[in-house]
Amino acid sequence: MKMFDHIPFLSENWQAAGFTELSQVQEKAIPRIMDGEDLLVEAPTGTGKTLAYLLPIIQKMDPEKNKTQAIVLAPTRELAMQVFEVSQGFLKGSGMTAASLIGGAAVKRQLEKLKKHPQLIVGTPNRIAELIDMKKLKMNEVRTIVADEADQVLHPSTIEDVSYICQSALRDCQLLFFSATISDKVLVQAKKLSDNPQVLSIAATDEEKKAIDHSYYVTNRREKPELLRKLARQEGVKALAFVNNSNYLSRLKDILATKKISFDVLDSSTNKTERKNVLNRFRNDQIQLLLTTDLAARGLDIDNITHVFHYDLSEDARTYLHRSGRTGRMGKEGSVVTLLLPGEEKYLEKITQKLELELKRKNAPKPANKSINKRGKSK
Repeated sequence: MKMFDHIPFLSENWQAAGFTELSQVQEKAIPRIMDGEDLLVEAPTGTGKTLAYLLPIIQKMDPEKNKTQAIVLAPTRELAMQVFEVSQGFLKGSGMTAASLIGGAAVKRQLEKLKKHPQLIVGTPNRIAELIDMKKLKMNEVRTIVADEADQVLHPSTIEDVSYICQSALRDCQLLFFSATISDKVLVQAKKLSDNPQVLSIAATDEEKKAIDHSYYVTNRREKPELLRKLARQEGVKALAFVNNSNYLSRLKDILATKKISFDVLDSSTNKTERKNVLNRFRNDQIQLLLTTDLAARGLDIDNITHVFHYDLSEDARTYLHRSGRTGRMGKEGSVVTLLLPGEEKYLEKITQKLELELKRKNAPKPANKSINKRGKSK
């Protein structure tokens, strides 16, 4: 990695992670972050956004200063822990450390982490704001703040904490916003926090688009669960299935429980312990299919998902893009399948045309024919 050849520990960690070349978003964003720009970066899910901000942040941190110098804000505990784990891998041999500060964890244990003077903090806005308010997290040396999945971090439910965190940092603190999609609302909020954020929009390359197959089936409501089961049970499939209505999840769970398939459910009411257990089972390939909603899947980052099923049609192009980005990450192949009801085809076509994606219609697998004896009864 020529960009960091002069930093041995970064080059070694890059090679150890199995990377060879920078992704498009990394190539475009890293030099501008190194130059100190405030950036609003829009790039598809799974294109390497995490390292696009971590690599320059780590390079800019001073190992001689035992103070917090950079903060990464993530919308969920899972994403914060994933970013933290990635950061640990790239801090090896640097003499610097990172700490995770997430909501729901014991404050006392997190105070112990701060006593070790980590240079990098990764956490959720609510807990970081709380520790600043307690005067336990010092912000006087923080020179970079990142909002990962900015569309969620800048949500009305957390924007007050985010504003407080940014205001607590140095006046010239660099602000970086990363998201798969940038809405007008996100742009407005980013401009409130930063005087002049520069927008960097990275579209998926033709190669990246071709790596993901987009298709759909048309079926009726009663046959949908069985169609999902058949598609998800194919060999080598590891799939996420998105349902629009959380109330329907329990109904779908009951239906699939009577059928032959290994699956689990992740909804917004799943408690912290069970959520962790469900995700571990999915990551370890103990289940083929994970049913979820957009809300419950916030911040979910799981490798090697082969298929994304839109059990219900996405409400808009932005949602379709977010869901679909869970597969085909970093150039790997993936399949995105939508299960439509009659009359929904035109709406899906509008979404995929807007996103400039090729869409194929497929025929549902036919049930096995039963032979009929001379009396007209099934054998």
